[in-house]
Amino acid sequence: MKKDVAPDQLRHEVRDWLSEHWKGVDDRQWRVDVVLAGWAVPTFPEDGYGRGLDTALAEVVNAEFEAVGAPRACQDLGISAFHGWVRMVGMAVARHGNAQLRETFLRDLLVGDADNGVALYSEPSAGSDLASLQTKATLVGDHWIVNGQKVWSSSAAESTWGVLLARTDDSVPKHQGISFFILPMQQPGIDIRPIKQITGDSEFSEVFLTDARVPVENLVGELNGGWSVLQEVLAAEREWLGAYLEAGNRPGVRAEELDRSDTVSPEGGADLIDAARKAGRADDSAVRQTIVQLHTWRLVHRWNNERLLSSDGGDGGSSPVAAAALGKLASSRILHSTGRFKAQMLGPEAMMYGADHRAGESVNREIMNAFINSVGGGSDQIQRNIISERLLGLPRGHAPDRGVAFKDIKKSSAN
Repeated sequence: MKKDVAPDQLRHEVRDWLSEHWKGVDDRQWRVDVVLAGWAVPTFPEDGYGRGLDTALAEVVNAEFEAVGAPRACQDLGISAFHGWVRMVGMAVARHGNAQLRETFLRDLLVGDADNGVALYSEPSAGSDLASLQTKATLVGDHWIVNGQKVWSSSAAESTWGVLLARTDDSVPKHQGISFFILPMQQPGIDIRPIKQITGDSEFSEVFLTDARVPVENLVGELNGGWSVLQEVLAAEREWLGAYLEAGNRPGVRAEELDRSDTVSPEGGADLIDAARKAGRADDSAVRQTIVQLHTWRLVHRWNNERLLSSDGGDGGSSPVAAAALGKLASSRILHSTGRFKAQMLGPEAMMYGADHRAGESVNREIMNAFINSVGGGSDQIQRNIISERLLGLPRGHAPDRGVAFKDIKKSSAN
């Protein structure tokens, strides 16, 4: 439940706390203090290191921390890869994790001791139809033993933990027998194989799980109730991923390693205007019209995201999921259209790639990386299905396996 606090009252509370605790040093004790005070994730529930505030009030907290140069507040509002994990997995654990998992994993995540994660969802035979996943978890004593294969896993080799979807009951329909876990990645039985991408990078991997172990306390939500937890996580991912990519980021690449020397902040459409000016076409009426259109899409998209963040969305209902799908689809259109526009402005050089053609490589990477948003976290086609069914109320398509126990469904091999 969101707390009803007057902004001025909150502002004075934050200022008083900062005057007592902020000494100008961003050390571990400071990070712990911020987490325990609830300022690290003020929109999280109070029993999950939060304050139960809405986004507007959280922005008040953020402004006061920024005013004195104090870091680590409002990790639930940022768009970096770390902030993405906080918004996706951190919130899920805060809402659905047991007390021990909140005390260990969630606290470590917010303090900064567990910031390298990987999503272990998709499988070779379970991509868009994720509920048909075959990775299996079997309870043996105080651990779950996991066997199966995952694919398209970002930054798996550098990860210390993973969010894992695994089947824990195959005697019920496919959506009902899935559980959600936090998996320790640094253990025997986990084989990570990089995948070469169109960009030449290997930001994604296949992950093979052979008798990997998950402590029983690392179950998030109810046993066999992982699908509902996943919907909240995916809604947060869909809202975050577009903003992350629009800011020029790439999965698996740290911000300090990105070459942004040829990019301009997209705020106000400055990057579009800059591309037009470099092409000598800033006065072209057709070009100016395209810039206005793209800028308008960005503004509306940002407003819709703010509206989504302002809603509670904690009940796992259809509206937040559909709103997130709408936002993710909008991000795809913006990213692809922006890349196409910049390529048109660059002209023939946009056909070049490599270190000797910096501008061409930058534009090409932007175009190719737009497909990350169109596939990751659910493809554009899946988002259209969600919007049509949950937002527009159109009838669902025929599903012959609906209501059938997963063990009785014909399926291809997971290997």
